[in-house]
Amino acid sequence: MMNRREALGLMAASGALCDVVAAAALPGHISEPALPTVVKGPRINRVQAEKILTELELDALVLGTGRNFRYASGMRPVSTRMGFPASAFAIVSRQPAVDVTIVAPSFTYYYQLADVQETDALPAFVYGPMTDPELASESTAPAALTVFNDRGEMPVDAIESHRVQTLTAAIEAHGRYPSLEQALGAALNSLDIRRGRVAIDHPRVTAALTKAESRLETVDADDALRRIRPVKSANEISLMRNAAAGNVRAAHEALQIVRSGGSYRELRAEFYAAAARRGQRGVFMVIDRSSDEQFNAEFRDGQAFLIDCVSEYEGYHGDYGRTIFVGEPAKSMQRATRAMADAWDNVRGRLRPGLKFSEIESLGQQSLKVAGKSYRIPFRPHSVGLFHTDHVGYSGLPFPADVTLEPGMVISVDCPLLESGVGGSAHLEDLMLITADGSEPLHPTNRQVITV
Repeated sequence: MMNRREALGLMAASGALCDVVAAAALPGHISEPALPTVVKGPRINRVQAEKILTELELDALVLGTGRNFRYASGMRPVSTRMGFPASAFAIVSRQPAVDVTIVAPSFTYYYQLADVQETDALPAFVYGPMTDPELASESTAPAALTVFNDRGEMPVDAIESHRVQTLTAAIEAHGRYPSLEQALGAALNSLDIRRGRVAIDHPRVTAALTKAESRLETVDADDALRRIRPVKSANEISLMRNAAAGNVRAAHEALQIVRSGGSYRELRAEFYAAAARRGQRGVFMVIDRSSDEQFNAEFRDGQAFLIDCVSEYEGYHGDYGRTIFVGEPAKSMQRATRAMADAWDNVRGRLRPGLKFSEIESLGQQSLKVAGKSYRIPFRPHSVGLFHTDHVGYSGLPFPADVTLEPGMVISVDCPLLESGVGGSAHLEDLMLITADGSEPLHPTNRQVITV
């Protein structure tokens, strides 16, 4: 019987599907990777937002939850990550060529948002007593300075100067309001939104509009957002490229654990650590069909197992699936992964605007059938971006009947082997950007099976 070294040599010499991960490819010492360039400004695709808001007869989105506020404005108050309720809101008007408008407590704007505001800052309507309403009740807040007191003992540094200047500019341009309802009303009035419907993601907006006796109707923003998110802006595509590249690099770095022995839990921890070194956050890693971090097993020679790696950069998700061979793979698994790769290559080459999700699945099945293969592989597409599955939501509304590909979408087509008794588990998944006349991968796709 051929030993492991001979098998690896034969595969390398014959140019087989497997890409051998050797010491040169995954060094023992991994230096700190350079972090990607920061992408500033609103993420949301305004053209797509205007289209969807018009279709749904909405005048604006008013967004305050952490992820949605960041999506609309490009800023992320740390207080929402600390568990405090939403107090800053971003208004996305249906009107074309109108900036996203911010409504925020004056201290939140000064202390949390001003650092990433430039000279062309988004319009901001600040409100509240002198203390941030996240830290004290609006009705009982003691009088206190909105900004840090300058003792005058040393020159004020650049951070503090910029914060004060940015807050002062906002107040001079749009005023300062004693309450959220007044600031929100002023901001909506500035956009000529006095009647009609606005989509919201936080009940505090409804309460503020009710208190202000507004004539605006509010509806849940979930349906609008899940229709807007799949079509990415230029900023989002840059973020997705960073996320995809870092996610794949982290997965490959983590595989050292498999080569030197190790366990499922150790591999997952290495993936999360490698993602963190690239400024990303590990979301989940499925290993050999197991997604629960509590499950553990040791890797063994001759094993074939799948990895499905997801991490996020600046809120945007990378998603990458591969089959890993530990030494010489079983012949049955080699046949299955070759069929999977050939079918995915065929599907990938035919992705283009106008193609529907259902047609992508059919293309995969037809590719297997034409090749005389009968493996159960779903070829199931999903939109990827701010969420692993960007086109679904939480409101209970039905999913779009059959998503149609558009330029600017980033999709994954899940190709797991949904059968046992083949000699292990297998998966193949890449992120694809839909372009004007086809598609392009957001990361290298050559390693369709990796041997360690």
